[in-house]
Amino acid sequence: MKKLALALSLTAYFSLASVALAADQPLNACGSGQFNKLCNLDAGNFGGIVGSIIQLVFVIAVVVALFYLVYGGFRWLISTGDKGKVTEAREHIIAAIIGLVIIFLAYFIINIILGFFVSGTSLSNLTIPSLTL
Repeated sequence: MKKLALALSLTAYFSLASVALAADQPLNACGSGQFNKLCNLDAGNFGGIVGSIIQLVFVIAVVVALFYLVYGGFRWLISTGDKGKVTEAREHIIAAIIGLVIIFLAYFIINIILGFFVSGTSLSNLTIPSLTL
């Protein structure tokens, strides 16, 4: 009986629903906004998007390394003089500093390589070459 009541109520609900009509004019999704670069994506402007993604990855890596550094400092503060805890906290701090150095070196090496092979190019204005036939 419950199944029949459920079926009848769902049928009544869906049969009384009004019809949704689309707008007469097409929606302009590429008007303006922060994702406007994705509207005209082709080989000519794909490099800028890749450069932006690489920069975002570097920023996230730096933020994570800084949080790891703060976490190591906090662990050092709450170690209460215990040699094992102080050693672990020092290892966290050293790992965070080494991570930051590696991140910054990778960023500078990428910019130097891009500047050497493609004059005037960095991650902020990266262009990917394409073949023309």
